[in-house]
Amino acid sequence: MFHGETGIQRQAITIKTENVEKQKRFVIVGNGIAGMSAAYAIRRLQKEAQIKIISEEPNPTYSPCMLPNYLSGEISRDRVFVKEFPDYSRENIQLITSKRAIALDLEQKNVILQAESIVFDKLIIATGSKPVIPPIRGISKKGVFTFKSIEEADGIRTWEGCAAVVIGSGPIGIEASLALKRRGYKVFLIELMDRVLPQVFDEYPASLIEDYLKENGIDVATQERVVEILGRESVEEVFSDRRVIKCDTVILATGMRPEKGLVEGILEPGKLGGIEVNQRMGTTIQDVYACGDCVETQSLIDGQPILSLLWHNARQQGEVAGSNAAGILRTYPGSLNMTAVDVFDLKAVSIGDIGASLNSGLDIIEVRRNEGYRRLVLSNGILVGVQSINWDEDLGLFLSAILRKEKVKTYKDLMCYRRIPFCFLRQFPFDRRHHGITLYPPL
Repeated sequence: MFHGETGIQRQAITIKTENVEKQKRFVIVGNGIAGMSAAYAIRRLQKEAQIKIISEEPNPTYSPCMLPNYLSGEISRDRVFVKEFPDYSRENIQLITSKRAIALDLEQKNVILQAESIVFDKLIIATGSKPVIPPIRGISKKGVFTFKSIEEADGIRTWEGCAAVVIGSGPIGIEASLALKRRGYKVFLIELMDRVLPQVFDEYPASLIEDYLKENGIDVATQERVVEILGRESVEEVFSDRRVIKCDTVILATGMRPEKGLVEGILEPGKLGGIEVNQRMGTTIQDVYACGDCVETQSLIDGQPILSLLWHNARQQGEVAGSNAAGILRTYPGSLNMTAVDVFDLKAVSIGDIGASLNSGLDIIEVRRNEGYRRLVLSNGILVGVQSINWDEDLGLFLSAILRKEKVKTYKDLMCYRRIPFCFLRQFPFDRRHHGITLYPPL
């Protein structure tokens, strides 16, 4: 348990807590958005510090959010990257690529690699997440891919296929399906649950998305289980509990989980399986911080434990971890689920909780306008979530109301508040000119 940290603070608080020491050694394991944000936060605060980032991948930081656009051919490979190697050199940050941290010696303060060890004064774990691999027979055949890294996107692009089965209809599964369709594939999207995007949208808005996928040529099936992937060496068919599908490509999009193998048995896990951290992104070990997809934080809405493996949360967590490691106290206000998916020309956005996740006190307000649909989710009269289909203006207003824990009786109650206090919105991917969602926020 962490002491002296109660409640959720909505705005980060910055306080100077110690004198800056020159040449302090910072080591960050992981070069995703969380790790990179931590490194840049440290450099802003400690100009002379030694900063090293250890990455298993050979690349500078890139945006996984942009991989579907790269896979579809809409953008070139170089546009996936948010940093280039010279950017690290300019900030005097040493990026160690294609190296895997295999162990920690906390007594000696060493990160152990395969052929060397690196000493640290402060350590930040930002190891991200890894795909959940379902227990399906034949899953090791050629033509079976996950879709998490740029190398995996490269592999799918160079694979000569024409018919794909995408297993799982979360955001990754939906976006992989859309990208493959744009590449000319015949696409079958299979979901075990009763609707697409089951963790993001309630049944009715999910049905609108499903209908639109079908109208645009994607074969969508829910409540269907894949049993086996058939073929000699490569994929030839997928066998489910309903049918046999002829295909040459399988994409596994069955979820992500925190990657915490490096600290297994060293750092305390949370109730949901992520690394347990406090509001300063500190772990149960002194001088060791953690941030990004590998951690378990508190929900900004209700203060309960949450795994929220999303870009905007990871980025702010990295900034908070780096600031505290550098000696400047800063608190993380909590994580908020926010997902935007473009399904061809249909825009779907979900912020906060969905109705299916609430056990009691649930109320729903539904509003329709021409082709648009909006669903407000209330818990005991307080707005905790909004889902929107083809109606993305003024979403900043709803986010602000969620953060303020606004009591709502009617839709008009919310529309009375047109001015948004943007101090609540700084950590979120918003276009402030139009109060709308920006799916891929610039760095």
